[in-house]
Amino acid sequence: MLLFAGFGWGKPVHVNPTQYTRKMSMEKGEAIVSVAGPVMNFILAMVLAIVMFGIAKVTNTAIVMSNLGYYISASNVTIEVIIKILLYAVTINIGLGVFNLIPLPPLDGSKVIMPFLPYNAKQWFRNNEQIFYILFVVIWITGITSIMISPAIKWISTGIMTLTGMIFGL
Repeated sequence: MLLFAGFGWGKPVHVNPTQYTRKMSMEKGEAIVSVAGPVMNFILAMVLAIVMFGIAKVTNTAIVMSNLGYYISASNVTIEVIIKILLYAVTINIGLGVFNLIPLPPLDGSKVIMPFLPYNAKQWFRNNEQIFYILFVVIWITGITSIMISPAIKWISTGIMTLTGMIFGL
């Protein structure tokens, strides 16, 4: 669906909260499980950036960051295409990680913030969950989501790319 309709979804992973250790509440355990997906997206983005800059270093390819995006100067078209694919994969993973942290159901961010909310706010949040689903669909269809998360994606992308570029001296 992502390729054809511009959106897609994953099948939720069922988690049995009774299997959590009793060192923390089930609510905190659920928050930790919920943050695992976005954290994995950020880790994967970092690994892909390391691979990308490693290839660039070995092939003497320049990756120049500017306000307009990234300029890739490779002597080989194949290397340039591989680096561009890795760059898109980095950006997509960062986008998925940031997107999933939006605190609206059905996204993981809604479960991550629950332990930090006061009791009355949790109850209100749970009682109005259907409204949040509708709100989520509205902000997705209108493109407000893009406006909300684009600065975070750019900030995290710049950080990962700068850090990885410094590691490789590029």
